[in-house]
Amino acid sequence: MTLAVAPLVQKSVAQKRSQKQQTAQWRAYVYPDDGFAITLPSQTTPRNDGGDRHIHVYTVRLESGTIFNLRAVHKLMDCETTLADLWDKADNNKDPREPVIRGSLKEVSLSGLRGLEYETGQSEERSLHRFHCGDKIFYIISAGYKGKRPTDVTRIINSFQVVNPAHQ
Repeated sequence: MTLAVAPLVQKSVAQKRSQKQQTAQWRAYVYPDDGFAITLPSQTTPRNDGGDRHIHVYTVRLESGTIFNLRAVHKLMDCETTLADLWDKADNNKDPREPVIRGSLKEVSLSGLRGLEYETGQSEERSLHRFHCGDKIFYIISAGYKGKRPTDVTRIINSFQVVNPAHQ
């Protein structure tokens, strides 16, 4: 009987050790060229979005299968107008394939940056859309997931901090 239990104990200890390692891997990363710091489960290297050198995309795949993206857009734009246009577009969304989820459109703030957020999707498939205006950089956060928003997505968003010199 002892021999049959030993592999189960070893497996349990190995799982706990693995969970601790995964938790310990989360750390802060600073991306000064794009003006932010963020806590992630692993390092990510920015790439140009569709070859556009003015838009840098940071992608992280989370354990749940969720894909988290942050885009840093280096284009001058009027913050008020851009946010108002995005609000109107979300509020009037009639796309039956990806409708805005009722009650999800709201104003938000992140590290002192004004913004808005909403969720789209049907049944269990959801997408988070979040937009924030910086002094010289516009941030777009998106994540796709099943069911309710994973806590890791909220953890990443809440860890976002504006850093200089990109905002000067």
